[in-house]
Amino acid sequence: MRRTLTALATIALAGGLLAPTAGAQNVLDGGRLGGASSQIIPDGSSVPGGELSEVDQKVDLDRYAGKWYQVAALPQPYTLQCAHNTTAEYGVIDDSTISVRNSCGTLVGGPSVIDGTATTRSDASLRVNFPGVPFQNPDGPTNYRVTYLEEDYSLAIVGDPTRSSGFVLSRTPDLSAEEWSKVRSIVENRGFNSCTFLTVPMQGGHGDVLPLCVL
Repeated sequence: MRRTLTALATIALAGGLLAPTAGAQNVLDGGRLGGASSQIIPDGSSVPGGELSEVDQKVDLDRYAGKWYQVAALPQPYTLQCAHNTTAEYGVIDDSTISVRNSCGTLVGGPSVIDGTATTRSDASLRVNFPGVPFQNPDGPTNYRVTYLEEDYSLAIVGDPTRSSGFVLSRTPDLSAEEWSKVRSIVENRGFNSCTFLTVPMQGGHGDVLPLCVL
């Protein structure tokens, strides 16, 4: 069963690869766009309810900065070229702005990288923008909300307020069985369907593409 799920997920990922066209490279670069303004909501990715909740604490940007491994996520139209080792690196620019660098390994060629910025909208919500990506409004609504944050800033779960995107971020590429179980519980508690989250193959971490609900 596990092998079958892995094969199906890999086929779905590879079958959806987008070939870059003239003027479209910026759209495809950089793996996860961390809440791009144009997104496809996977059917059944969430349950009915209000907006995705944010953590009841102010996110310390200095502590949040640094490298995160995207160990699982809701598939997005702009991440189809990403096959493994997806990461996000944040750096503090000022009290309300951070730099964003998203990168991932691709099935062909070198890594895919994109740079942008994020500005705070509340204690735990931001607006992420990537220069050159079409259909973005820098003054648009929140598209990155921290809905769970470990006390030591070792694990975070983020998403769009409408749950059209969702990402599990870890300071390390490898999670234990107990940690995966905890992640699944939190994702479901926040109103997501955990079966729509797929693990991201990581060097030194999980090697398969599997629905979170089977872990």
